[in-house]
Amino acid sequence: MGQPITLYLPDTLYRKAERMALTLRRSLEDVLVDAVATALPPLVGLPQELADNLADLAFLSDTELWKIARETLPPEHYQQTDSLLAKKGREALTAEEQKTLDQLTADYQSLILRRGQAAVLLQSRGYDMSDPVVLKEVP
Repeated sequence: MGQPITLYLPDTLYRKAERMALTLRRSLEDVLVDAVATALPPLVGLPQELADNLADLAFLSDTELWKIARETLPPEHYQQTDSLLAKKGREALTAEEQKTLDQLTADYQSLILRRGQAAVLLQSRGYDMSDPVVLKEVP
């Protein structure tokens, strides 16, 4: 059970939320609750840009969320990561190689967080996310 509140929204924000509710075929209350929940993410310590990006996912359509939930990085990304990790296991990486590995790792972590948040939002919209096969299916 939640807490009832009275909230005065600017007309432009109210109309935007109302349009989103109509577009998503959801109640205005559900759209606003999702927006507040996403704006107050439980994850701490994220770079502000990533936190903002995750918060913005709540405003996407189901189709857009499914696309994000199924995103992958190109094979070259994994090959380069594997190569650098193997080299790191044998010898020290150069500063440039370490910088590249750090960026590849950050890209991967960002993708995983985006995919996870998209899946959470899809589940909150009534989709069954318990079977990992749904993330591999192409609509």
